Amino acid sequence: MIAACAAVADDVIAEESAEQELLAPSRKWLSFSAYADVESAYVCRGNVWDTRPYSAQCVAGEVDLDVFGKVEATVWTQSAMSEKGTSANMSRYCYAEVDYLLRYYYDIDIAEGWRLRNGVGHQWVTTPGYVGGRTLCDWQALQVLNTPWITPYWRLRRIHKPKDEAYWAVGVKRSFELCDGLTFTADFFGDIGNSRHYRNLYGPKTTKLGANYHGGLQALNLVLRLDYRLAEHIGLFAFVGQFCLVSDEARSAVKSMKIPEARRDLTYGGVGLALDF
Repeated sequence: MIAACAAVADDVIAEESAEQELLAPSRKWLSFSAYADVESAYVCRGNVWDTRPYSAQCVAGEVDLDVFGKVEATVWTQSAMSEKGTSANMSRYCYAEVDYLLRYYYDIDIAEGWRLRNGVGHQWVTTPGYVGGRTLCDWQALQVLNTPWITPYWRLRRIHKPKDEAYWAVGVKRSFELCDGLTFTADFFGDIGNSRHYRNLYGPKTTKLGANYHGGLQALNLVLRLDYRLAEHIGLFAFVGQFCLVSDEARSAVKSMKIPEARRDLTYGGVGLALDF
């Protein structure tokens, strides 16, 4: 009798499991995301590239390979919103820069709530809006450690064309859910470059003519961001950032420049719309 009851119970459990498998949503192996925003200045890789407001658009597609990781392809564009306030010789302002990124991710679950993301990729930075603009190519590597409290990360960009240089971003961020659908994120990171990266960004060293840069920490950044989920696939975001050059070599070189982008400290911000599907 006990064996018969056990058999009946096993049949019921098996039927329930089969029903749950049928009702469970299938794994989403292909996803897309996009955003468009307006920003007050273009700050990247330890340098202020443009103090004019600009609009950026980004579209990304991701393929989930299950236990084999994920592959992501991204296209990012930048369009200046003003013809004045730049030293660059530009042939057009719409889609002045177009970047292409192909990246592979693999996540490792370390413990409950702890996940290490590892990534490698290659990026092509094209500048069709600039007279004599060249394509910049770089290999990338990154690691992001997601924990229940903070998220430390680092990212390397090894630029191999047209010049050889290396740049790192090393930081930590933390997100807080303020209320249903509203998230606040604080991101603090440093820009680090080798001596060739310094020279390519800032020109000849001004503190000691003819000498090479030492490289190292260039700048510190703090970005505060709000994300609000309007609907299942639509969100709004706004952010404010503070950029500060901390390298004496870099500050001296930028101070000697007579161009609008020669900024050693800058507060900037932006607002935008994000989609995912």
